Amino acid sequence: MTSEFLSRRGRARLVPSLLVLGAAAALAACGAATGPKEYGTDRRTIEAEVGEEFALSLPMQPSQGEWWYRVTPRPDGKVVRSEGDREDYEGSDLAGGGDGTQFFDYKAVGPGTTEIRVLHCPVGACVGKGESASPRPGASSTNSDQARKARYYTFTVSVRR
Repeated sequence: MTSEFLSRRGRARLVPSLLVLGAAAALAACGAATGPKEYGTDRRTIEAEVGEEFALSLPMQPSQGEWWYRVTPRPDGKVVRSEGDREDYEGSDLAGGGDGTQFFDYKAVGPGTTEIRVLHCPVGACVGKGESASPRPGASSTNSDQARKARYYTFTVSVRR
């Protein structure tokens, strides 16, 4: 009888713990599935509702000196607000290797249309960093060096209520 009692008592303690763990796992899965929408250079028209979060998702190779920068003109702050930057690396960044993705996070804050402008800078293609980054002046391009040239990308964001 005592072992049966302990068994029931143990189960009574175990069930609430399992329910809490299951609920936490379900919430984590929902959060992952409902994270911000991501937009790459292949889709530069963004439609969002006020309060919605979204991210520019841009491939990069930091080990090769490749970066993305937000540049002027800045988007209308009454339409979207920057929520920061982040990077996600694949491979070993300890040894200076690995590809990754650079994210620029935004939140739609008011109805309207605005543009977000970013600059892609392969190794040695830009001067400066951050908002002051610009393509290196000078050399004329040929088809063989197009992949190494800096390029601007403009994302058009339309926010509705």
